[in-house]
Amino acid sequence: MNARLMGLIAGLVFLLIGSGQIYLSLRLPGGLGLNAAEPGPGLFPMMVGSLMCVAAIAHLAQTWVAQRGEQAEPGRLPVDIALLTATLAAYILLLPRAGFVISSVLLLLGTLSIYGMPGLWRRLATAVIATAVSYLVFTLALGVIMPNPTWFN
Repeated sequence: MNARLMGLIAGLVFLLIGSGQIYLSLRLPGGLGLNAAEPGPGLFPMMVGSLMCVAAIAHLAQTWVAQRGEQAEPGRLPVDIALLTATLAAYILLLPRAGFVISSVLLLLGTLSIYGMPGLWRRLATAVIATAVSYLVFTLALGVIMPNPTWFN
């Protein structure tokens, strides 16, 4: 199986998952909500599903126009995917214990390191800024109460 075909299959799978997420989020009781001040339970999953669909379509377009005949390396282990999966599992375990801020900074720092962002200070600054923006959007704009750390009480 060549790399182009694997990329097309991955894009189609994520397009299917994103479409299903959009469909199911609209069926939640309360739907998307009345307005931006009172979002419903389906708003955030719908936004994530939409972003997943847009990213999958962009990936499919990029893969479609890629060079034909690219071969996947036989016997190559997907180390980056395994590391990303471990990073996400660590985030899920840390979130209720260490809280949103510490867990999110570590998740972003790990993800940026796995995918090769140059410079430790640059990765750390990006992770801290992105976490701060996310925290402010969730707490101030959306009024979400973030998980409190239980290890540090």
